[in-house]
Amino acid sequence: MSVFSSPISGWAAEIYLHYQMRRGVTRLTDRKQKGPLMVQRPFYPEKGISHTYLLHPPGGVVGGDALNVHICVDEQAHSLITTPGATKFYRSAGHSARQVQILDVKQNAILEWLPLENIFFPKANAVLDTQIKLHSTSRFIGWEMQCFGRPMLDELFTSGNVIGRTHIYVDERLVLAESLNIQDGIGNRAAAMREFPMMGSLYIYRGDEDLKAHFQTALSSVIASENDQMEFGITDVDGLLIVRILGYQTESIMSIFVHLWQMCREHWYGYVPETPRIWAT
Repeated sequence: MSVFSSPISGWAAEIYLHYQMRRGVTRLTDRKQKGPLMVQRPFYPEKGISHTYLLHPPGGVVGGDALNVHICVDEQAHSLITTPGATKFYRSAGHSARQVQILDVKQNAILEWLPLENIFFPKANAVLDTQIKLHSTSRFIGWEMQCFGRPMLDELFTSGNVIGRTHIYVDERLVLAESLNIQDGIGNRAAAMREFPMMGSLYIYRGDEDLKAHFQTALSSVIASENDQMEFGITDVDGLLIVRILGYQTESIMSIFVHLWQMCREHWYGYVPETPRIWAT
């Protein structure tokens, strides 16, 4: 199950979750876990849709730790997965912390991957690898939010290394390859972050021109009304909508992504979902 070798030191945590449709309800039918990664029992605030909270009890990741998450959503199933809090990457004495995420969405399946942000403390050393495997008939809503330092506490990411990649496949064809390269805390400009400490990426498949136009209008209106300085862009790659936002506050980007998630759900299914209660705690 593991896609990387055991770490030199620290926690080696893995979890595999397999969702299947059973009698009109998405069920977590297979779960394997090792180390400090676990889930609560799925619950159903929406008819037939499984909601799951992914937990990492230590609350932080240090050099030498390795987190491996593998999610498989089978045909016709619909799963929403989120986290109760941010993932914090603490300063490292030298070893890298690794986070690997493999999300596999089968034919006519739906995955909503909505974790809270990653926070990289000064002198963190992290390697991130996310692979999203979709089918042309599946649907996906997911986001990544990366916060470098803790800007609200005037704690800047002046040193540290973060290397990341996100690959999205449709029918085994690579349609998007995103890279992140922050070296010695000075890579923000090279990574097109334009001095912003916070970046977010929202991925939606399948998107269409109507949804893209709705997003464009909503983003222009919401960001114009925000007190925080932010920049955004929308890209359409063969039906994969990518919304990118740069900003200074996690709460503002999270609020916008939640609004877009709700808009997408309404566009697809005709109703606005309630936000997971765990986000309010």
